[in-house]
Amino acid sequence: MEVGVDIVDLDRIERVYSRYGMKFLQRLLSEEEIAVCLRKPQVIASIAGRFAAKEAVVKALGTGFSGEVHWKSFEILNDERGRPYVRLADAGCFPSGCSIKISIAHDRHSAVATALMERV
Repeated sequence: MEVGVDIVDLDRIERVYSRYGMKFLQRLLSEEEIAVCLRKPQVIASIAGRFAAKEAVVKALGTGFSGEVHWKSFEILNDERGRPYVRLADAGCFPSGCSIKISIAHDRHSAVATALMERV
């Protein structure tokens, strides 16, 4: 079992998003992730939460964003109840049979995410 945690400052994400807009989002997120973020009432918090979740996942994986693992190797989506989950877009980057659980939270200043990866 491996754990990854990340925290992101909302002001930092807002500055980058204000400057680069969709280019910033398209570099980090899939089209489905972007659509989810833009539907949320707190767009910046949603973007920051996904950013933190992706960082937490690669920390749990132990690779960071390097080699075969990139921002779009996996997606952070929400199920019908709103719970975040990881969908692998490129399963070859992850150990076979791994299960990844995530949790995301945010307040007025930051977003934090935790990822738990188990090899089944």
